[in-house]
Amino acid sequence: MKKIIVVYAIFRLLIIAQTLPADWSQSYCTYDVPEVFEPGEYGIGFAIDNYTIYSGVADTVAYDTRRFDIYASYGLFKNVEVGVKYSYPTAGVLEAQYQFLHGKYASAIKLGFGYMKGTREGYITDYVYDVYPTLLLGLCAKKCIKLYWAPKIIYSLHMRDRQEDSDRQPVSVFQYGHGVGLKIGDRFAFMPEANWLFGVNEGVKYTVNQFGLGVMLEIQ
Repeated sequence: MKKIIVVYAIFRLLIIAQTLPADWSQSYCTYDVPEVFEPGEYGIGFAIDNYTIYSGVADTVAYDTRRFDIYASYGLFKNVEVGVKYSYPTAGVLEAQYQFLHGKYASAIKLGFGYMKGTREGYITDYVYDVYPTLLLGLCAKKCIKLYWAPKIIYSLHMRDRQEDSDRQPVSVFQYGHGVGLKIGDRFAFMPEANWLFGVNEGVKYTVNQFGLGVMLEIQ
């Protein structure tokens, strides 16, 4: 029954995302520690974060947007969990995580697949498909305090909008960076996080800074 609920929730999020206002809404915050749920356990969370991009080009204006995230994880097998994250208004990520190191120092690998539809002022609509390989490294300072570091790579394919009069070809963007965060609490936890990403898009170098505060409720 829990698996059916998770699949249905993912389906509903994908449907809702197509009816919301068009806006740039990617969220790169991880909001996750290396430790995975036991089979049958799950957690749900909510976060508010910002997304700010800076470019080295003199006439480029940085833009700063706010958004909220809803996310959930479910223990599928021993050492394996799956998850979904929805970023308002039009972005979502499906994830799978495998924990390979346990104890005070924990580690896991995560692979995510994302989709976003967004329109920026003066630009045509972007349909973006992302691949998110992430390494999670964690330190359990105390029972209810965990520090995690998340080096990550993000490969994005920006498809042109077929509904608009444009001959722009698909553009691929490669980003790399890392996030640093805390998990404070046990079954109900606060999760502040900061991310820094670096990339090049059509010859323009830029930096993305994202800061957020999330909460997570774990359910056995």
